[in-house]
Amino acid sequence: MGFYNDLVNGLNGLIGKGKKFENPTQMARTCGVAPNQVIRYIKQERKKHLQALAKVLDGVGARLVFPGNEGTMEGFHPIPKVLARPSGGGGSLETNGSVENSYAFRLEWLTRKGNPKTMKLMAVTGNSMAPRIEDGDHVLVDESQTTLYDGRIFVVRIDQEIVVKRIAKEPGKILLVSDNPEAEPRRIEIDLSDESLSWQPVGRVIYVSKDLR
Repeated sequence: MGFYNDLVNGLNGLIGKGKKFENPTQMARTCGVAPNQVIRYIKQERKKHLQALAKVLDGVGARLVFPGNEGTMEGFHPIPKVLARPSGGGGSLETNGSVENSYAFRLEWLTRKGNPKTMKLMAVTGNSMAPRIEDGDHVLVDESQTTLYDGRIFVVRIDQEIVVKRIAKEPGKILLVSDNPEAEPRRIEIDLSDESLSWQPVGRVIYVSKDLR
C-alpha cells in the first residue's frame, strides 16, 4: 500500500545518527505525543488503524513528501498556486504570503513549455476570455516569457490590476483583447508612446485547466 509504506519509510528516514531526530523518543517529544505512539507507527503495530485511511489516500492519488525529499517526486515539479494580484515590484504574481497550495506537474512536460522555476498557477475571475478560459478556470503562467506575441494569451499588469487577455498589435500600440464578444470593454489599448501608463507583461499563459461544466 503506497501511502502507508510512504508514511512508515518516511518516519524511519528521519530517525538516526546525523538525521533530524536521533531516536523515536526525540521525535515524539518534538511532536508532543507519547514515544510509544511513534514507535508503534514505525513498527507497523498500528497497521489496521491506518490502512483504511491509506486506502482512501491511495485512491485519490495523495502523496507524502517528507523534509529533505521535496525534489524526489519521480519526475514531478511543484507549481505554486498564487493569488491573482501583482507583487510589490509589479512584474510578478504575488507569492510571499499568498501561496494557497502547490500542484505537481510532470517536469518533462513543463520543460517543453518553458521554465518550470518561473511558473505559477492562478485562478481566473470573470468570463472575458470565454469560452477558451472561463470563470474559475486555472491558468499556468510562465513569468519568464514576457515578449508579447500577436495572438497569444498573456497575463498583464495594468496599475495594480491583473488581467488575462489575448495580444494584438497595431503600429505604436499593444491591444489587450477579450475573446468574449460580450465583454466590456472588449479591448484595452496601450499606447507605447505614453510613458505615464503603468503596465507590464507578467507572463504567458501556457496551459488552461478546466472543470467539466
